[in-house]
Amino acid sequence: MSDHASRVTGHPVYILARVVEEVLAFCQRQAPNEALGVLVGERCQHEGRRYVRVTDWATGSVDASPVHAEFTAQGVVEYHIELDERYGPERRQRVVGVFHSHPFGGEPSLSERDLATFRGFPYNAEGNVFVLVNPRTGHFLVFQQDEAGVLVEQEWVEYAPKAPEGH
Repeated sequence: MSDHASRVTGHPVYILARVVEEVLAFCQRQAPNEALGVLVGERCQHEGRRYVRVTDWATGSVDASPVHAEFTAQGVVEYHIELDERYGPERRQRVVGVFHSHPFGGEPSLSERDLATFRGFPYNAEGNVFVLVNPRTGHFLVFQQDEAGVLVEQEWVEYAPKAPEGH
């Protein structure tokens, strides 16, 4: 496990290592265009403490350029169909956020369009995460809204599932 930036103590975020690797690789393949996808997992609670667990991701058709990425209407349908096929229509796994890449420069920063996307339905649910990736540098920044509705960088932990005993 590796800990990352710790700037706010909202809902801690746990991201499966496979998801981190796959999202980075996907964003690299989309360069020089921006990439976009949804994060899948659960908003959980344990002993009164809320947290978000990201266990998968999906995407669909995107209108993309080197400075813009937006799901097409068909793309939204496509990622919902993909998730229904993986988990069934009564799935426990839900969209818990969105990822987006800025394939240029150094540490990526949120644009006004990024902020507007995340503040809109369905990405603005309490506890949801917004991951901003720079596939060139490997930056993988996680944001959540604070109580005032401001997107702030959030601590996150990359994790791998435990192997069954005896393996």
